[in-house]
Amino acid sequence: MSYIMQAEDFNIVDDSYSRKMLINAYDAITMEDGGWDFMKNFNEESFMFSRNPMVNKISNNMATLGFDGHSGASFGWAMRSMEYLAKNGKEAFISKFDQTAKLTG
Repeated sequence: MSYIMQAEDFNIVDDSYSRKMLINAYDAITMEDGGWDFMKNFNEESFMFSRNPMVNKISNNMATLGFDGHSGASFGWAMRSMEYLAKNGKEAFISKFDQTAKLTG
């Protein structure tokens, strides 16, 4: 089960702003040594209210990479999406977004 994605893999996300958030979160986690292991093992109730230093590092990486416009909700959504990717793999992640597009489209 792989979580390795390419930018074009995120094209399954129709909304360009949401796609940009997810690519940014993906890159921010990838930048951090142990970032994906952290995401795979994350078991706290909230990313938004987490005091875990790794969450702070990832958030700072997001800003460094040019996305510094998160609300608490969008940060939580992006991080939960990445947590899903880490725990379930690329194929399940893509399938989830494909199913969501079919339900809303």
